[in-house]
Amino acid sequence: MLLVFSRNVGLKTWEKVGNLSRELELYNNLVQKKIFKKIFFFTYDKNDVKFSEELKKKNILSENIFILSPPLNLRISLLRDIFNVFYFLLIFMKISKEVKIIKTNQIDGSYLGVILKIIYKKKLYLRSGYNIIKRDKVLNFNYLKKKLNILQFKFSLKYADIISVSNFFDKRYYSLVFKKKTELIYNFINTNLFYDYKKKRNNDFLYIGRISNEKNIIKIIKVFKDNPKFNLHLYGDKKINNKKYDLYKNVENIRFFSAIPNNSIPKLLNEYRFLILLSNFEGLSKTVIEGMGCGIFCIVSDLIENKFLIKKNINGYLLHKDENLDLNNILEIEKNNTEYKAYNKKFVDNYFSFEKYIDREIKVLNKIL
Repeated sequence: MLLVFSRNVGLKTWEKVGNLSRELELYNNLVQKKIFKKIFFFTYDKNDVKFSEELKKKNILSENIFILSPPLNLRISLLRDIFNVFYFLLIFMKISKEVKIIKTNQIDGSYLGVILKIIYKKKLYLRSGYNIIKRDKVLNFNYLKKKLNILQFKFSLKYADIISVSNFFDKRYYSLVFKKKTELIYNFINTNLFYDYKKKRNNDFLYIGRISNEKNIIKIIKVFKDNPKFNLHLYGDKKINNKKYDLYKNVENIRFFSAIPNNSIPKLLNEYRFLILLSNFEGLSKTVIEGMGCGIFCIVSDLIENKFLIKKNINGYLLHKDENLDLNNILEIEKNNTEYKAYNKKFVDNYFSFEKYIDREIKVLNKIL
């Protein structure tokens, strides 16, 4: 099998965000279970080949997973994308006889997988962790980028032999709107890292994610500015207008922290009782799922994806778009609900364990092998 990484992503990217071991776990297991003799990765960091040798020495990466990446990283994005396509087309000639399936990691960058499928007549497995069209409607991308993403989206769906998505709503969208048979494979979390319900929690509110407009960050911090007895701690990279941000950065009960690696998130989550995420757009939020896995009471926007995870006043609170957030009410609801931790644990085990994930992945792969 060949895995085509998302555009401009490599092993080093996974390491930087703290996802490396988690992301490799699936593919190491596919080799270990002898689903594939070899797996190839097309990645976009020129240092990945050397890095992969270090990972193999540490037994983090299987000896039967082979990394191929471009030798150059051109500064101009269009030239870089064109060079990468031609480079990977040439490289694939050398390994084409050993590859039965081409898998993409996201819609973004899947055009390479489609081109390889058309030229080399291989099976294409399209993995879509989120709906790129829905995302682009929320994010402030320019007109050309949105149109190119629509083209890439439709191009990928047309040529995919099988598709998997991470939530029921995308499955229904692809099936009904685009008439494509779509499999549902929920993302997973390492349940062994998250369950620490006996740890004493503080009553502060936690935010994890980009400090950006689509995350409704200004709405969140306004609430806490008006309620100084409640503390808000925000972890994430700042991607917001400086003037708006500066209005709140010196408020005593609101503290900003740098983003932390994903493998450090369980420890952080287990220090808090409340998680707040009021995004305008989400797939099935990995942060919310991890928060549930830590027994946190989650306050989220009432997006349809969030409604699958959070049942209002049972294991969290769903905030309507035009509703004002009452922090005193949130505390009272959480205090009167003693069952939400057990509910969260059962829910996460049923849907988001690694064992369930790999079983579903193997079933999908077997349909096109």
